Amino acid sequence: MKNIIKLLCVLLLVSCETEPLYMPCTTQYPTTQNPTSYVDINFLDGCWKLLGGKLYMENLETGESTEMLHFQYSDTSSLRYNGSMYEFEDIIKKDTDWCFDFPVDVPGMGYFILNGDSLYPYGLSVTSNNLTITEPLVGSYLLLGGSSRPLVYEIISLENKIVNFYVQETYENIDGYNYRYYSKLKFKKY
Repeated sequence: MKNIIKLLCVLLLVSCETEPLYMPCTTQYPTTQNPTSYVDINFLDGCWKLLGGKLYMENLETGESTEMLHFQYSDTSSLRYNGSMYEFEDIIKKDTDWCFDFPVDVPGMGYFILNGDSLYPYGLSVTSNNLTITEPLVGSYLLLGGSSRPLVYEIISLENKIVNFYVQETYENIDGYNYRYYSKLKFKKY
């Protein structure tokens, strides 16, 4: 009998694995009606002010997960672990603004305006279930180094108009280890 109990205890301890750190896949809909698309254009359209954020890191070799506050020591931070390469990656608490100008038709291309800079707007690719910030639609300047930044969002409060955006998923070697990391940023509509 003791051997059976010991065996059960060993099996329970060995079979307990921690869940890997992944972005949530679910989107909460702001109405009780069936949505016509997964991206709620009416709710997201407009300007948003950054309230706070966290950086989630996963060591792909050891499986260790870490959560770090973006603004623990200062009101400025970067979406990139080792410092920003592009203006989009610089974030300032209660100062960074993201403005979305959605296209008339979905799928389509709209505009994303960072910190009120409407002279150099980014592109905004919108499909029925994806939002992606892209290089500008016109001009020959690169604001993201030739790449794009997919956005995933979750609505935190409809009444207070608060949203979490998940952005900047990156795979990078840090101190000899391979990491996956991304940022979760809390914004309030104004």
